[in-house]
Amino acid sequence: MRYELSLKGDTFTPVVEAFDRRLLATLDRMRRQGLQEGSITLRLNIELSKQWPIDEDGQEHEVFVPSFEHEVSSQIVQKDKASGKIDEDFVLVRGADGMPALVSRDSENLFDMVERMEAGDDGG
Repeated sequence: MRYELSLKGDTFTPVVEAFDRRLLATLDRMRRQGLQEGSITLRLNIELSKQWPIDEDGQEHEVFVPSFEHEVSSQIVQKDKASGKIDEDFVLVRGADGMPALVSRDSENLFDMVERMEAGDDGG
């Protein structure tokens, strides 16, 4: 018997049925909750192992045996966000510990900072 390697064939019927069930459930949940965005992910993991069966004449034959595992998941996006902007007069310098640090531009003037950087001292 030959098996079709296509989602349209009988081989992957359980995968397609799981996808269809998840699609219907996701659409129903989105409708009930009044949500507008969602996604469905189908993951198909394939493992291919070598086997060496022995025929009736005692000869070994190398065959490759595939194994398929599937996972269908859905995600519904319910956006709830807060946003803003931090727009202080910061300058990014290297701190005494060597890590990046923010200092207020008001703490010293720009010319002093440039002079220190040119001298190789980047730490505020």
